[in-house]
Amino acid sequence: MANHSNNGGAAGPAKPTSINPGHDILEVGQNRMELVDFRLFSVDENGEEKEGVYGINVAKVIEIIKMPADISETPNTSEFVEGMFNLRGSVVPLVNLPKWMGIAEPEELDRKNFKVIITEFNRVKVGFVVHETTKIRRISWSEISAPELSSVSSEGSKVTGIIKVENDELLLLLDFESIVDELGFYSKENKAIDIEKREYDEDKTVLIIDDSSSARKIINNALIKEGFKTVTTFNGKAALDVVYEDKYKFDAIICDVEMPVMDGYTFTKTMKSDDKYKSIPIIMHSSLSGAENSTKGISAGADFYVVKFDPVEFIDTLKKALG
Repeated sequence: MANHSNNGGAAGPAKPTSINPGHDILEVGQNRMELVDFRLFSVDENGEEKEGVYGINVAKVIEIIKMPADISETPNTSEFVEGMFNLRGSVVPLVNLPKWMGIAEPEELDRKNFKVIITEFNRVKVGFVVHETTKIRRISWSEISAPELSSVSSEGSKVTGIIKVENDELLLLLDFESIVDELGFYSKENKAIDIEKREYDEDKTVLIIDDSSSARKIINNALIKEGFKTVTTFNGKAALDVVYEDKYKFDAIICDVEMPVMDGYTFTKTMKSDDKYKSIPIIMHSSLSGAENSTKGISAGADFYVVKFDPVEFIDTLKKALG
C-alpha cells in the first residue's frame, strides 16, 4: 500500500508553493527543462493499488495549492470540471485530472490532502487536481522518449513524453493541450478560424512541429483552410530529419517549445546556424505566455513568437513571415 503523505516535495503543507517566473526554467539552446513530479494513485482490476508518476513543465505552473474548500458548481460544463474557485480575485476552473484519466481512486484517499496545480498556458488559468506532488526534477529533453517509441499504449493518446526515473519507474508527461481541447477551451478558436477563413493564393509549404496531437490538428486545419500545404512532425529531432531529407522546400516553420528528444529552442538554434536553412522563417508557437518566454524564443533565433492559439494573430504572423 502506497504512503499517501504529502511531506516535503513541491507543495508545502502550510502555504502554496510559488513557481518563480524569473527563474531560468528553460535554458535556451541547452535542451533542458524543469518539471513538477506529481502522483495519481489507482486501483487495478485485481484490487491492487498502484502509484502513477506524472510530470508537467514548471514553465506552465504558477503555484501549487491545497484543495480549495469553496468550489462553485458550474452548470453545462464537462463532467471533468468540478467547478470554479476564487484564487486571489481570479476565477479558476478546477479540472479533476484523475477522473479525466479514467483512474479508479483508492477509497482511503482524503480529498483534503489533494493538491491543485495552478497552470497558465494559452493565456488561460486552470487548476488541475492531483493526489500528491513530490519534487521538481531538472532533466534534459533528450532523456524524454516520444510515446511513439515506447511500449506505453493504454495511455498513449494522453502522453507526450516518457522518462525513466528511479527504480526503473516511468514518468509520463501528459498532453495538457489535449485536455484543454477535450474540455472545449479551444471551441471558440476553432469557430474563429472558420469566421476568419481566407484563401492563400500561392503555393507555400509549412512545416508544423508540435508534440501535442491536438495542437498539430488545430494548426494544420487552420493552415489548410488558408490554402497552405503542410508537413507535420512531433519533435525537433524528427523535424530536423525531415528538413535534412530535402524532400520538401519549406517556406516557413511553425515550432513548439516543449517537445521530447529535442525542444524548440535547440531546433531553432540548429536551423539558424546552418547556412543552407537559416533563411527559412521560424515562428515559435507556444502555450508559454509572457515576455520572458518570448525573449527566449527570439534569442534562440526565432523570427516571431506567438502564444497559442489566436487564429487571426497566428495567420497574420505567418503571412508577415512570408513577406
